[in-house]
Amino acid sequence: MKPTDYCDSLFGYKRVKTRKVMIGELSLGGREDIRVQSMTTTNTHDTESCVQQAIRIIEAGGQIVRLTTQGRAEAQNMSNISDALRQKGYVTPIVADVHYNPAAAEIAAQYAEKVRINPGNFTGGVKRFDASADTMSQEEWMSLIKDKLTPLVKICKENETTLRIGVNHGSLSDRIMAKYGDTSEGMVQSAIEYIEALDQLDFHDIVVSIKASNTRIMVETVRLLMAKMKEKNQVYPLHLGVTEAGSDAEGRIKSAVGIGALLIDGLGDTIRVSLTEAPEAEIPVAQSLVDYVQLKASADVVSEVDTSHYSPYTYNKRKTYSVLGIGGDNHPVVIADATGRKKPFKGDADIVYSNDNPKISAPIIYDAGDTEHAENAYPLISPSELEKHVDSCFVRLTYSEMTDDVMQLLSERRNVVVVAQSNSLNPTIELRAIAMKLMSCGIEAPMIVHLRYSDKSVEDFQLHSAADMGLLFIDGLADGIMLSNYELEQKEIVETSVSILQAAQARFSKAEFISCPGCGRTLYDIQSTVQIVKQRLKHLKGLKIGIMGCIVNGIGEMADAHYGYVGAGPNKISLYRGKELVKKEIPEKEALEQLIDIIKADGKWQDDE
Repeated sequence: MKPTDYCDSLFGYKRVKTRKVMIGELSLGGREDIRVQSMTTTNTHDTESCVQQAIRIIEAGGQIVRLTTQGRAEAQNMSNISDALRQKGYVTPIVADVHYNPAAAEIAAQYAEKVRINPGNFTGGVKRFDASADTMSQEEWMSLIKDKLTPLVKICKENETTLRIGVNHGSLSDRIMAKYGDTSEGMVQSAIEYIEALDQLDFHDIVVSIKASNTRIMVETVRLLMAKMKEKNQVYPLHLGVTEAGSDAEGRIKSAVGIGALLIDGLGDTIRVSLTEAPEAEIPVAQSLVDYVQLKASADVVSEVDTSHYSPYTYNKRKTYSVLGIGGDNHPVVIADATGRKKPFKGDADIVYSNDNPKISAPIIYDAGDTEHAENAYPLISPSELEKHVDSCFVRLTYSEMTDDVMQLLSERRNVVVVAQSNSLNPTIELRAIAMKLMSCGIEAPMIVHLRYSDKSVEDFQLHSAADMGLLFIDGLADGIMLSNYELEQKEIVETSVSILQAAQARFSKAEFISCPGCGRTLYDIQSTVQIVKQRLKHLKGLKIGIMGCIVNGIGEMADAHYGYVGAGPNKISLYRGKELVKKEIPEKEALEQLIDIIKADGKWQDDE
């Protein structure tokens, strides 16, 4: 499979044209605008609460509203919820979210404009995580899928209801797990099987999603899915999202890293930013991300380079030599731009770019020609100055400056760090092209990616820089990050850089919290609980903590978390070590202290300094 198979262009913003479907009165796919959506957290039995929350989502700009329908009663109540919304003048389509229960899906399909089913739960049932589950032939398995889908498809056709095939990394069927493990290939196969089954049933009103809380897995898998759909000429609309992204700045940055990486390459017809916050808070974040990426349509196209070394479907870090602790096997570095700032630099950056802070203890990059610097200072030069600087140095490089002469000079050196820059409206593709050209020329110089912003809002800056930078670290193309924004405090910029690297799975500098947004299945106050757990455990560098509303988003969806805090009933919590159940259905008021006791017993606790 070629690196270019998943998108229409690696060198300019171009939306992939998908099959257009209708969700009630809303068109999705084709060349339609990218739609934003959210999901209620209210109990689906409670009509009035669901209607009021749906209205808050709609009035915030949400164009699709999803509700959990875990059983027949909840599915039946979708009728009342839909009627109440329509009576109030809202025609926004509603979506039923179904796990494990085909009968609930069949009921909901009569009242909702779209029904989401999860292949891992719809056919496979409750997970046993049993590697011996692969007992059927492929023909028998496909026959079972069609048998499960046939009555639902009949109802969908009668009611003009769309289906979303929603694959999640943590809830693959036992059969898929036995054959593929929780791999990208397994996730894509899970979706393709349902697409093919629905095709055989002559049903094509389909939306597809593949999600994970790990942004690298999510991005690589969606690319692979799109390549497979294009190969089969069955290009259905894509719903994008990072599951359990969390809350606050971390949740926004993580979502922008994963969703942004796909939007920039023209993938995605609808998005949901999953935050452990009020659902209406998700909508402006999602819309801001969409608006920012769509500005890239007016950017100049980059001239094409050799893509044979690019690896979009599996992680393959660009090979670089190590110089000054950058590149090679070193983790990506964070460089702070302190030039021109009145206050002395204070922060957690690895390197500081500064022409007026000679007493900084971290290594310093300074503009060539400035000579009043300490021994740990290195010049930042233009490509034309390469021949004059024989010692270790940093060289600014834009795509247009990659002439044959410059490339020859870079190929002859082993002590140069490239600082790749772009002033394009679509800097990601230009920076990616720089990395590709270095690879195609066999140049192994480490590459720092440097972008300048002028956002006055911290949240805008976080979303924009994460969307631009995420892809480069998800794909292993860069060895460091430098962000400049003289409208904001240096501390906020460095913290954003650190969070982007963590969200892209490139460098872990703090605890990571994988938390679902909550829904009608959640039987405790997950939003406040997440804040309490984060406050107590945020200093545990390198640990991943899953905080889940229920078992559906529990053991599977927190796939690579070290520890899990999972809702098990009304104000009851189960605690996990990886996928191992350690404490079952303990009172919520005791759960956090018992989780801390488990972490301490495992020798992974450290006191907060």
